Amino acid sequence: MIENKIKLNIITNRKLCENENLERQIEKIFSAYKRKIILEDFEIVALTLREKDLDKNEYLNLVKKIYPICKRYRIDLILHQNYDLNLDKKYKIEGIHLSYDNFKSLNKNIREGLIKKYKRIGISIHSIDEGKEVESLGATYVVAGHIFKTDCKKGLEPRGLNFIKELSSILTIPIFAIGGINEENSNLVLNSGTFGVCMMSSLMKY
Repeated sequence: MIENKIKLNIITNRKLCENENLERQIEKIFSAYKRKIILEDFEIVALTLREKDLDKNEYLNLVKKIYPICKRYRIDLILHQNYDLNLDKKYKIEGIHLSYDNFKSLNKNIREGLIKKYKRIGISIHSIDEGKEVESLGATYVVAGHIFKTDCKKGLEPRGLNFIKELSSILTIPIFAIGGINEENSNLVLNSGTFGVCMMSSLMKY
């Protein structure tokens, strides 16, 4: 039953993939998922293309490579930060993910334009106040972190499950937890009130 599956938003990081080949890695993950080799308790609801170091053209070229793979496996592709990409109409992209600072600094017209254009607008948040603010500005979901210790945030104290519990008691939009989350500990964040989880390292290195 898909209702009982844990909602999963995969976050990309080609630097963690073998030979930095993101296309091959995503194909490998989706194929194993489809054959029920991995992530049996999960429903992949999106793939967020988070390659922060690429310029617009490089990012656009990557979208063109990754989009067909997502389409073939019927998984939504979510853009990251590049809200003004000139994408051909044939690309049906329903989501954009922005950092808190980026979303907050957009002028009102641009923000409202994005809200009209995209069904899903996800924002990364690191505090209760940020969560409340982005919800009031029109975010449709938040990615809250980091929850557990992770190599991506070396030396930074994780916010832990209480952060999720507090957020879920205040926000009405879905919360995805991020940071050190894997197949084993996903239920902990789910039981603390999240809608779903995000995974990066464990899958990019799969």
